[in-house]
Amino acid sequence: MGAALDEGHRYSRLRRRRIFLAAIVALVVVAAAGGVLLATQIKSPAQLAAETRPPPATVLTATVQRTVLTSTVLGQAVVGPPREVSLSDIGGGAAGPGVQPIVTRIFCRTGSRVRQGTVILEVAGRPFFVLQGTVPAYRNLAPGEKGEDVVQLQDDLEALGYGIGSDASGTYGPGTAAAVAAYYEAIGYPAEQMTAGPRAERGAYLPLGEYAFVPRLPARVVKLGATVGQRISGGVTLATGSPVIRGQLNPSDAGLVRPGMHVVISEPGTGKTISGRVTRVSHSTASTASISGGLYVAIRVRPSRPLPLSLVGQDLSLTIASARSAGPVLAVPEAAIFAAADGGTYVTALLAGRRVRVPVRVGMTGSGLVQVIPRRPGALRAGEQVVTGASYVAGNP
Repeated sequence: MGAALDEGHRYSRLRRRRIFLAAIVALVVVAAAGGVLLATQIKSPAQLAAETRPPPATVLTATVQRTVLTSTVLGQAVVGPPREVSLSDIGGGAAGPGVQPIVTRIFCRTGSRVRQGTVILEVAGRPFFVLQGTVPAYRNLAPGEKGEDVVQLQDDLEALGYGIGSDASGTYGPGTAAAVAAYYEAIGYPAEQMTAGPRAERGAYLPLGEYAFVPRLPARVVKLGATVGQRISGGVTLATGSPVIRGQLNPSDAGLVRPGMHVVISEPGTGKTISGRVTRVSHSTASTASISGGLYVAIRVRPSRPLPLSLVGQDLSLTIASARSAGPVLAVPEAAIFAAADGGTYVTALLAGRRVRVPVRVGMTGSGLVQVIPRRPGALRAGEQVVTGASYVAGNP
C-alpha cells in the first residue's frame, strides 16, 4: 500500500510540472504575439517623418515651338441702326386746282430695297422716286436752271442710262430735258413740260414733290406713313447703308489698335463670326453708354458683308489682330521665362537629361506664347523641352 501511495505522489507531481510548463509556453507565445503587434503599431520618428514627407515634385515642361505669333486685343461692340433719311414734301407736284394729294398707289412697303430711280409710291396719279445726291431737293429742276443739284440729276440720269447730250455739267439744257422725258416714259408716266419762255427753257422738268435726293443708295424703307386713299401722314424714312458696329476698347489697349487692322466679329449668343476691318479709333476716352460700365475708347468697324437689321441693338465681341510676327519665330509659354539676380532673362532647357540655363531675349507675345531669341545662336531649338514649373503628384515616394 505504501508503494501505491508513492506511485500516486509521483504521478501528481509529474502532472503539476506538465501543467506549469504548458502555462509557461502559453505565456511565452502570448508575449511574443503582443510584441509583434506592438512592434507594428509603434513607429520611430524617422519612420514617421518618411511617411509624412510630401511627394516628390514632377517637372512640368513645354515644347519650344517655331511659329508665327499673332497678338490680339479684345473689345466689345453694339450694333447701331444705319443712318436714316426722312423724306417729306411728297406729292407737292400733284397739288393744284381740283387736285387732292391722295396716295393712289404704293410700290415699296416697309423693308423694301430702293435703288437709283426707284418709284416708292404714287400721289394723285404722279410718281415719287429717289435719286442719289447730297444736295437735298428744294426746287423744281427745269430747263435753264444751274447748280449742284442739276449736276446730281445729270449724273443720276447717265447712271440710269439716259445721256444728256451736249449739255454742260450743271446746266439744265435740251439734252437733260430729253433724258428726263425718257426716264419718265420708262417708269410709265408722262413728264411734266415747261411750255412758256424761250426755247432753251422749254422741255421736260422735275417738279418738287416728285423726287428726292438721298445721300446713299441702295437704301431700305424702314417707315412708310402712307395708306392708299389717304394723305401722306408721316412721310417716308429710308435707312441708308447697313447697321453700324460701334466698338469699345479698354483705354490701355487702344494704343495697339490702328485703322485697317483685321477684326473677327462674334455673336456671343450664337457663336457666329464675320470678319471686318477697323476704320476709326478715337483719340479720347468716354463713359457714356459704356458696355462694361467703365471708361472706353470708341472705334468703328466695317464688316466684310452687310449686317442684317435684326442685329440692331445686340452686343458683339471683337478680336483684333494688333500685331503679327514677320515669320515663324521661336516661342515658349510665358511660364518658361524667368529673370535671374544678374538681371538677365533665361529659360531652363532639358538637354540630354540635364537642366541647362539658356540666356534669351524676349520679343513679342501672342497666341499665348512669348517669342524668345537665344543670346547664343543655336543654344535653343524648336522641339526641345523647357521647364515651366513643377507639380506634386499624390502617392508614396
